[in-house]
Amino acid sequence: MLDGLVRRLHTDPGLAAHGSRVADLAGAIGRRMDLSQERLRRLKVACTLHDIGKIDVDQAVLFKPGPLESEEWVEIRRHPELGFDMVRGLVHPEIADTVLAHHERFDGLGYPYGRSGTEIPLLARILTVADAFDAITSDRCYQPALPVEYALEEIGLHAATQFDPEVVDTLENIASIVGFSARELTSAVA
Repeated sequence: MLDGLVRRLHTDPGLAAHGSRVADLAGAIGRRMDLSQERLRRLKVACTLHDIGKIDVDQAVLFKPGPLESEEWVEIRRHPELGFDMVRGLVHPEIADTVLAHHERFDGLGYPYGRSGTEIPLLARILTVADAFDAITSDRCYQPALPVEYALEEIGLHAATQFDPEVVDTLENIASIVGFSARELTSAVA
């Protein structure tokens, strides 16, 4: 059953590649934060699957090049719950909860439940930072890839509001060690 979901995810090569890049960067962050091998494995699976709910979102909304209308945002914001419903019972509960919580914000203004701080599972807090980094440094239908320096600055500006500051510090530490090219950064941590 899980293999079928992964195959379905790979019908969208962009979504699958995004999940892979996020998994690589999140794994590097997790290693620097001394996660156990088992939790690193769960983190990698959660990152790979985190956007699986998007395969059930209206594709016209998902790939809209311009700003989204309020009802389109409602549609997009359903994907963590859709993904959770797809994977729960098929994966470890920590993986499913990470998929569900990957759009929660450290300040409690995220979705779907408005969890905050350490109420958000650690793996989801790591995934959120890696996801944002990849979203900023990759070409998207609504914006071209932006420089790594910009991504790091933007993520740093939102530490303690959108992002867990400890996870942000870890990402910045990794970037200072391996350099600032997005491709170098993601390949060095793989």
